[in-house]
Amino acid sequence: MSPWSRLRADFVPAKLVRAVAVGWLMGAVIVIHCIALSAVVFSGPMLPFAVQGAGMMLFGGLVFCLLIGVTSSFPGMLAVPQEVPATVIGTLGAAVVGSTAGGPDASSFMTMAAMLVLSGLLTGVAFLAIGKFRLSYLFRFIPYPVAGGFFAGAGWVLSVAALSVMSGMVLDWQTLPRMFEPAAMSKWGPGAAYGLALAFVMRRRANLVVMIGSLLIVSALYHAGLAFFDLSVEDARAQGFLLSGMPEVGLWPAFGPGDLGRVDWNVVAGQIPALLTVTLVTLLCLLVTVNGLEVATGVEVDLDREFRAAGLAGVCAGAGGSAPGCHSFALTLPCRMFGADTPWVGVVVAFVLGVSLFFGNGILTLLPMPIIGGLLLFIGISLLDNWLVKVRERLHWTDYGVIVLIAVTVAVFGFIEGVGAGMLATLTLFAIRLSRVDVVEEEFTGREQQSTKLRSVPDRVMLLDRGELLRAYRLRGYIFFGTAHPLIARLKQPLREHPPPACILLDFAAVSGCDFSAVNALCQFVQSADLAGVRAVFSAAPGSFEEGLRRNLPAQVWRRLRFETDLDHGLERCEDMIVTAAASGLSEPSNRQRGRLLDRVTEDLGRRLAGLAQFEELLEELEPWLEPREYEAGEALAVRGEVQDGLQLVVFGQAVVHDADGARLFQCGPGDVVESWAAFSEHVAAATVIAREPCRTMLLTSAARELLESDDNALTLRLLAFLVSRRPPGRLSPETGP
Repeated sequence: MSPWSRLRADFVPAKLVRAVAVGWLMGAVIVIHCIALSAVVFSGPMLPFAVQGAGMMLFGGLVFCLLIGVTSSFPGMLAVPQEVPATVIGTLGAAVVGSTAGGPDASSFMTMAAMLVLSGLLTGVAFLAIGKFRLSYLFRFIPYPVAGGFFAGAGWVLSVAALSVMSGMVLDWQTLPRMFEPAAMSKWGPGAAYGLALAFVMRRRANLVVMIGSLLIVSALYHAGLAFFDLSVEDARAQGFLLSGMPEVGLWPAFGPGDLGRVDWNVVAGQIPALLTVTLVTLLCLLVTVNGLEVATGVEVDLDREFRAAGLAGVCAGAGGSAPGCHSFALTLPCRMFGADTPWVGVVVAFVLGVSLFFGNGILTLLPMPIIGGLLLFIGISLLDNWLVKVRERLHWTDYGVIVLIAVTVAVFGFIEGVGAGMLATLTLFAIRLSRVDVVEEEFTGREQQSTKLRSVPDRVMLLDRGELLRAYRLRGYIFFGTAHPLIARLKQPLREHPPPACILLDFAAVSGCDFSAVNALCQFVQSADLAGVRAVFSAAPGSFEEGLRRNLPAQVWRRLRFETDLDHGLERCEDMIVTAAASGLSEPSNRQRGRLLDRVTEDLGRRLAGLAQFEELLEELEPWLEPREYEAGEALAVRGEVQDGLQLVVFGQAVVHDADGARLFQCGPGDVVESWAAFSEHVAAATVIAREPCRTMLLTSAARELLESDDNALTLRLLAFLVSRRPPGRLSPETGP
């Protein structure tokens, strides 16, 4: 549904009444939020410009609530400038102040404003691109500990900024003793007490009405305290107890195009990496908020649409000087709980912010600074509580360690360093965990699994007797430096046996890729195997892997490698090697070994000859009902998906059965049956059978089978018994193929 259609659909009294009631309440909260946010950005020596900054943040709140509230795929969505990116920008104030001789001035304010505008535009354009090109799925996989570490670090920085806002001093090791002087404590003490008390109450009973009520009650008590100490509003404002510096006209615009000449662009250019970090943390805020709303409400959100909405709002709000912002979980969820799940609530909130922005100057001057600082402290403590305390029991100690590492790095060094430390720690943990995944899905010998190639009785006996000389490994997943070396150590173990295997087969059918470290390690294994006289065979290996071996192996070693299309052909290649080696050494084995082989061959050959005799006897009796068929090499005996004329009894030659993908299932020869059930009903072939060499079969059609059943019922039963006995395990079922 389009935004305008949804607005028209919700233009009903029930929806509008809830939207107005909830919208005014949320608007009051967002006004306080924006003023507090301005104190974060313009903190310390920059605090005199916090009033102009409040206008910029209120404008951003108006734009975010209006545009995102109307265009979001989640009805009732509210959005505001976010405290985490604002906190990152606030840390840049030291660089701005340091570049100004004699302390902050109009140039300092415009430099900070330029960084706000630039960060807002960068973030908005990035979000628009993500939404337009539908790239949001790439960012759903940002590691949870990385996001948690950012937010925990922001909570610490925000808590420190709150104390700085209330005391009017930049909090560091030099100014820390002065914070406990009576004059300083009178400024930050009440606000800290309020912030701690609010965090304590809201942790046990998160209620928006409680928070609004506390703001009103504490503000009234604070003004009563000022009156008790006979301190006028003007004196309180001059001493930093109330907001000061309020312009006579509206709060916005805080600057005009002519003010851009005052910007120190060298300082702005030097902070580009930090501004890019602002975009990253805003993206994390959006993802965490949207995912949290989906979990809390069960409503599926179109993430690409949310990025487009946030991008458009970010560009417009950034042009007006607002800090980057996005969707707010804490403000949107109450709207849902109060039944204001309509875009009209965003319109109402935008109206409230517009009134405060252009006509509410006098009310804002009555806001106590401890209240603003206490609210910031509450937000900071909440972030620390959510991302350092509450998650402790839900995370593995390694993931929790990443959160603590990022938070400490952000607190001590800054957000850029925290980003680097977090990504490095996450990638390291990922590599360690991935290296513990066994890339060998299955290990077997030639005795445990054979190819589907049809072999003579002596060859089958030799393969069963010497199957341990074939070692096969089915690999899986992505092979990289962390898993390659444990794999090579495992592959080299058979090379130390006496005697070593004749060949080692590696199947890559389930391997998604290899990095160069894996290719290099496998090259070392191939050379070790070649020195030990063991042939290496690779099946289903990707072309890039084959090319990597060719470039990094000596030519003589490369020429002895064998590559096959699939595991079955790889097994066939290895079996051929074993059979050839066994045949060439039959004159040398001991009498005991020769006798054992002859006994096994004689036994198996006897069973085979008995089966062929039974087959030939059955053919002779069925001859009146059979039709001969001749096939050249490469000709199809049956084609998958085609209706068959009848079953075929193979008399001479060999044929290969393929599945739908062309992979070889098995081979058949004299005594085998093709499409057994085609003589008993209309039957569609489930596999394709191709003559490997000239073949001769005898066809029993459905009509001939009916005549057989009426003429000789006993022979029909013998035929059925033969068909059942000729179905070896592992082949296709009667319902699906031969």
